[in-house]
Amino acid sequence: MEYTFDQLPNILKRIEERLDSIENILLDRIQKESNDIEFIGAKEACKILKLSLPTLYSKVCLREIPFYKKGNRLHFSKVELLEWIQEGKEKSLNELHENGKDFLKKMEKKRW
Repeated sequence: MEYTFDQLPNILKRIEERLDSIENILLDRIQKESNDIEFIGAKEACKILKLSLPTLYSKVCLREIPFYKKGNRLHFSKVELLEWIQEGKEKSLNELHENGKDFLKKMEKKRW
């Protein structure tokens, strides 16, 4: 597309309006995400993780699980607990096979 010099101010104004709109959308999302942080207690964390209370405390003591401590109270972020569970996903045989294929392709490209 070709623009004339006289069209530039209008084009720049539209670009600025669109950038402002994008900025507002991003700020709204950031604000919503920060409001979505929900802290729960140990008993609720046990329900989410399907662990007994002593097992949860041992994982906290070994720092195997994400937690927050204020004074004598433990707090857990629901989102972080769910992410922690997802990090433990084991790959299926099919996924391992595909990763192996990709690795071999990369190695073939690197041959001298």
